[in-house]
Parts: sequence; structure tokens; C-alpha cells
Amino acid sequence: MLKLNDSKTEFFVATPSHLKHIVGPVSLCVGDMLINPSDNIRNLGIIFDSSMSFSAYITNLCCSLTYHLRNLSRIRRCLDRDTCHLVIRALILSKIDYGNGLLLGSNKTDIQRIQRIQNWAAKMICQVRKQDHATPCLEELHWLPVEKRIVFKVLLFVYKCLNHIAPNYISSCITLNQPGRAGLRSASDTTRLTEHNTSKLLKSAERGAFYYNAPRMWNRLPINIRESASLAVFKKALKTHLYKSS
Repeated sequence: MLKLNDSKTEFFVATPSHLKHIVGPVSLCVGDMLINPSDNIRNLGIIFDSSMSFSAYITNLCCSLTYHLRNLSRIRRCLDRDTCHLVIRALILSKIDYGNGLLLGSNKTDIQRIQRIQNWAAKMICQVRKQDHATPCLEELHWLPVEKRIVFKVLLFVYKCLNHIAPNYISSCITLNQPGRAGLRSASDTTRLTEHNTSKLLKSAERGAFYYNAPRMWNRLPINIRESASLAVFKKALKTHLYKSS
């Protein structure tokens, strides 16, 4: 009983830049309309582009966050520190963290654009000069850098998968490692995941894939963190570990 609206239907083809020559012209016929692929589409607030680089989404995100920070800077003198911190967590950090697991493997230049926004927010809370370094402010607020926040989100999904509190479509992307021979030191590690090997051609295209990156990141964690008794304990231990490593 589902009907598609011809004029509102859109689609796109996700293809790595070095493989676009393999995919020919694609079109979709819906009703009486012939629809050509879009350069990007929006889904649940995230902008997906045809190369899956998320550059368009990061640009849109930075514009939105800049707008809020400029408005907050006008009234900062009227806010105490705790209120300013609360507002920035609601308007800035929540948007930085929303869907940030998708940014795994994104261009470092794009990640740095978001990092500059976070640095600006931290300086605003601490009321330091614009030209001052942001690192002391981030340490004082105990904020993880943007890159580590992405790692935190991905590893959180892995823990939920292994403890059966994640959707099946995510859990099916990872498998526990099966040791080849009993008695090996690795055989006693029951939380180790199987790492997938890919060809050099596909490695650049799959650098952001959950099934490819998550096992490698998970296996590098200390075993005591991987074996955390609860989600709350895991989150606390993981944040401390990432904070020290950053």
C-alpha cells in the first residue's frame, strides 16, 4: 500500500572517486518521471555525498555551529561559567557528537574544521583570548578532541554489539576471533575480534567502514577495558584511556 511521490523521490550512487569510471550513467524511473542521481542527499540530518566523504555535511555543520557561537559570544558577558557550559553542551557538543561515528576515516582537514569549532567553544567557556591556545581549556573542561570523540563512539558501538545491546545490522559486522591453535596466548583473549584484510585498491574506499576499522581499534584497547563489567564502567574507562592518549 506504499506509494511514492514522483516529484519528491531522489537517489544517489555512492562510488569511490577512483572507481567512478566503472559505473556508467544511472537513472531511475518512478511513475512517469525519469530521475537522475543527486550529488548528495539528506537522511536523519546527515548529508551523504556520492563519494561518502561527508565534506558537504561537515561544511553544513560548521556553518550551523558558527552561527550559534557568534550569537552566544554577544551575550557571554551576561552568562556565568556554568550556564555557558550548559548552553554550549546543548547547542554545540550535542551536534558535534550526533552521527560522528560516520566521520571515521574522513579527511583530516575536514576533522580539523570541526576541531576549530570545539576550540572556539572551549575558549568561550574559559573566557580566554582568541589567540590563546585551546589545549589548556580542553584539558580544564576534560573534553576529548573531535578525532577521539569519533573513536569513542565507534568503540562504544563495538561494546554494545558484544554485549547484545546493539541492532543486528551493526552486530553482524563484527565477529569474535577464533584462535587457530589451543594454548596460544591469544586463545585466552575472549574479546578479541577478527580483523578483515582488504586489497590496496579497496583500502582507501573502505577506510571509514565500520567492519574494517572497528576490530582494529578494539583489539588495540587494553584487555581490562574490553572486559568491563558494565556499559557505564566501559565508558568511563574508555574516556580516561583516550584522554590520556590524546
